[in-house]
Amino acid sequence: MNNILQVKHLKETYKDKKQEFQALDDVSFTIDQGEILALLGPNGAGKTTIVSIIGGYLIPTSGHVILNGQDITTARKRPNIGVSFGGDLGFYRNATAKQNLQFFADLAKVPLRKQNKEIERVLSIVDLLNVANKKVGELSKGMTQRLHIARSLLNNPNLLLLDEPTSGLDVEIAQSVQKTIKNLSDSGISVLLTSHTMSEVEKLAKRIVILGAGKVFFTGTINAVFSLAEKEVNQKPKNLEEAYLVLAPKLRRK
Repeated sequence: MNNILQVKHLKETYKDKKQEFQALDDVSFTIDQGEILALLGPNGAGKTTIVSIIGGYLIPTSGHVILNGQDITTARKRPNIGVSFGGDLGFYRNATAKQNLQFFADLAKVPLRKQNKEIERVLSIVDLLNVANKKVGELSKGMTQRLHIARSLLNNPNLLLLDEPTSGLDVEIAQSVQKTIKNLSDSGISVLLTSHTMSEVEKLAKRIVILGAGKVFFTGTINAVFSLAEKEVNQKPKNLEEAYLVLAPKLRRK
C-alpha cells in the first residue's frame, strides 16, 4: 500500500529560562491509505504534540511531515486535514449543529454554494441529520463527539486526526462512534487515532505506535506487541491492555 503520511525525525523542544523539555525526540512513522494507526503512550508521552504538528497548529523544532509526497511542515498553503480533539469545547452551544458547521465550512474554505450539500453529507455520515437544527448545548455527549467528527470531515480530507474520540462516552455510544471511524477507514480515509482505551485500539487499529518519554518505543502490529510483552514476563498477554501494562514501566519519563 502507499504511504499517505510520512512523519520523519520529529523533534519538539520547549525552553524557558530555567530548563529545556524534550517533548518529542526523533519520532518517525508512516500511515497507509485507508489505515487506522493508533498512537499509544502515557500522559505526556507526546501524542497530542504529534497531532498538533501534523494538524498545523504547531511547527516542530526539526523534522518533517510529508502528506501525499508534499512536505507540509512549514507550508503556507496546507492540504485539508481533518482534526478532531473532541470534548465539550469547540462549538457554539447556543447555535444549532448546522449553524456551527456553516461556520467551520467557511474556515475550511468550502464554497458557499456547496455548503448546504456538504453539511448534509457530513451529518449523514455520522448519523446526525435528524438533529441538524438542534442547539449543540442540547445534544448528548455521543452526539457532540460525532459532531466533532462531522466537522473534521468538511471539505473531504483524506487524513483524519482523532484525539481520544470516545473519551467519557458510555460503551454503547462509544461503539457507535467506533463504527463511524471504521466505516471512514473502509471508504479509504486514513486515520491517526490516539486513545487510552485499549479495547478500542485493538478493535480499530491495524498497527500501533507506542510512545514513551517523547520517543518511539515500538511500531508494529498488535500481535507483535503481544510477543514483546511475552518476552518480558514469559507469559502471553490475554489482550492489548494486559500487554501495555507489562510495557508501561519502560515508557515513563525519568
